[in-house]
Amino acid sequence: MHCKVPLLSAAECDQITATLRQLPWQEGHAPGGLYREKIKRNQEIALEMSPETKVADDIMATISRKLMANADVRNKTFAKTLVNPRFNLCENSGFYAKHADSAFLGNQRQQVRTDISLTLFLSDPDSYQGGELSLQYACGDAQLIKPAKGCVVFYPSGVMHEVKPVTNGQRICFVGWIQSHIQDPQNRSILSEITTLCDDMMADPNLALGDLHTRAQNIKHNLFRRWWQNHN
Repeated sequence: MHCKVPLLSAAECDQITATLRQLPWQEGHAPGGLYREKIKRNQEIALEMSPETKVADDIMATISRKLMANADVRNKTFAKTLVNPRFNLCENSGFYAKHADSAFLGNQRQQVRTDISLTLFLSDPDSYQGGELSLQYACGDAQLIKPAKGCVVFYPSGVMHEVKPVTNGQRICFVGWIQSHIQDPQNRSILSEITTLCDDMMADPNLALGDLHTRAQNIKHNLFRRWWQNHN
């Protein structure tokens, strides 16, 4: 399914959005006019978009470092690479209709497999109407997500999803894609669960480094040996 991790403070989000509002934005990247008309109607600041958006590049780099260094993010995604970060803006009924993310992103030098998509919400949810992230699973289940600012949401890149139209206000987010060392989402979930279990046992003086803890640690490491991927 999906997971949420608090990453930035409200004050950090306010500072970022205030800075971004002063910068030039461009129409969201789309493969042709029909796609822009039917699927994607938003604005973006992509990495290295222009000299005028250099300050946005620096903010993206800071957010990327915080993501990759965060213990909860590491234990949920087992991230190897973060690719194609960008800011997006929806306003005036802007939207991103139901779509599938590309299996590979990057540049001419390197294409990276997309295992996990992420959205970091930077705008206060009460400051705009609509704009929910909708995840639509093959089984028929759907989830509408509109968390507090500063919260990052992770979900499998193979899940169909959309951003509902923003009918009032501005929705500003940071988005990116992760290649995980653990490609299979079910295996990632199992490893995340046992890693959290081992951490919780280590924090309990009655369980830390006891027989149950060391056995759980052994199972965890054996699963890492089985599933960890270093190659592209």
